[in-house]
Order: sequence, then C-alpha cells, then structure tokens
Amino acid sequence: MMLSETPPVTGKFVGCQVFSTGYCVASEHHVIQGGRQVKMQCQALVALLKHPTAGYLLFDTGYAHSRLLAATARLPYWFYRRAAPFVTSPNEAAVAVLPRRFGIEVSQIKTVILSHFHPDHLSGLGDFPNARIIADADGYATASPITGIRALAHGILSDLLPNDFANRADLLPAVFTGEVLPPLGPTHDLFGDGVLRVVRLPGHAIGQIGLLAATERGPVFFVADAAYTRRSIRENRPPHRITNLFTEGERVVAGTLGKLHQLSQERPDVSLIPTHCPEAYREWNQTDG
Repeated sequence: MMLSETPPVTGKFVGCQVFSTGYCVASEHHVIQGGRQVKMQCQALVALLKHPTAGYLLFDTGYAHSRLLAATARLPYWFYRRAAPFVTSPNEAAVAVLPRRFGIEVSQIKTVILSHFHPDHLSGLGDFPNARIIADADGYATASPITGIRALAHGILSDLLPNDFANRADLLPAVFTGEVLPPLGPTHDLFGDGVLRVVRLPGHAIGQIGLLAATERGPVFFVADAAYTRRSIRENRPPHRITNLFTEGERVVAGTLGKLHQLSQERPDVSLIPTHCPEAYREWNQTDG
C-alpha cells in the first residue's frame, strides 16, 4: 500500500508549530555544491506537534545554550565549537520558548522524536526528563558507547545524552512495514492512525529518520539533515564533499537527496522542512505556524 495525497482515513491531524533554537554559521558553498562563498545562518529548528490522543510531542530539541556550552567546554569536544560555530542563548532553548511563545510547560511534552544523535538536534533532550524518546536503534547503538575523538568523529557529544536515556527510549524496529512513501520506502506509523509516520533517511548520520505529519495545513515532512536547504532538494544539489567526512558516505547522502528531489516533484502538496533551512524558518515564523 502506498501513501496517497488524501488525508488519513481517521480524519485526524496534528497541530504544528516550527521554531528556531539558534543557528550555526556556515558557508553557503559548503551547504550546497556550487554555492557562493558567503556566510549563512543555518537555523536549528524544532517542531512542536499536538497529536489528538498522544498530546504534545517535539521533533528534535535543537540547541540548549547552557548544556551545549558545558558539553563543549573541554577537549576534544571544544573542537565542535570551531567546526560548527553556533549562535544561541538561554532564551532560545526549547525549554524557554515553549512556555513563553506557546504557553506549553515542560511537563506537557509527552514524547520527543529524535531525528539523529548530533548535538544541534538533541542538546535540549535533558530539559524534558519525563518525555519518552523515540529514536533509531542503530543510531543509539552508535552514539551511546563512544567518547573522546571517536565520538567527535561521528558528531557525537556524549554528555548530551541523558543518563536515563535507555530507560526512556522507545527504539524503532529494524524493519519498517507500514505504508510506502515513494520513492523513500516503507514508513512506521507511530500511533496507528496515519497521522505521524517515521521515514528512514540514510546518509547524513547512522539511523537518521524523518517525520511525515498530517497537519492542519497539509502534509509536512521534517527531513532533518537529509538536506540542509529546500533549494538543495529542488535542484538536487548535495552539500560540498567536505561535509561527507562525518556522514555515511557521499553516495548514500546523494541517493537520499535524489529521492527527496523526486518526492518534491511528484508530491508538491508535501511541505519539506530541512532542520537548517532559512527559507523554511522564514515561512513558519512569518505566518506564526
């Protein structure tokens, strides 16, 4: 069975808001092949979702200023600040934005869906101690046991993983058997109602997943770092080869990007949200979600 352009048979939707927790300063020619040698702000976006029965969820937790500073205060992790210079503040952390902007308290976040284990996606995880965590098993198996230079080489800051991660984690099955999202493959229906479906997006990090959400404004596909910008997807242009030093390989990255490009051509109704895309950030924050 394949996912169609029609809403889920249940008629259910999630409320959806997208906000930034800060940004990383990067060169455009690293973000997209053939880009200009100019600096750009790559946002660290987080999605706040409200499921009709499961309550409030987050897709990723973005930057958390104090936690990220503490995790990069010593060698070798200090080099993360140089490799991916971040600009954020305590007021931009999800734990601060949620009550101030949306009136949501930490205790109301029941679930965090973690796209992958890089710091700009999970720094705030420790701020939600009561939330269950949905993540990929292979991603966790890679991230949990390593420290030092080996961890840094995988883009992992070990101190950002909560000590009780294993107790709170709901690790995804190795094989997805849900409806197929062409051309990306089978999905995993989180709540059995067709509203939130997890999709595998290999390449950027081991176990990276995306989330296809049936929202009140149409289908929204959070693609994490399978692409850094929508422009990359539209033009099928991967990031600079230098970025593949920390990925599963250039071929895998390009393969997933090519499938997202095909999806964008065949399903223009699906809004694609790369985590670091300035265009996506402007869209959701100008209209206020």
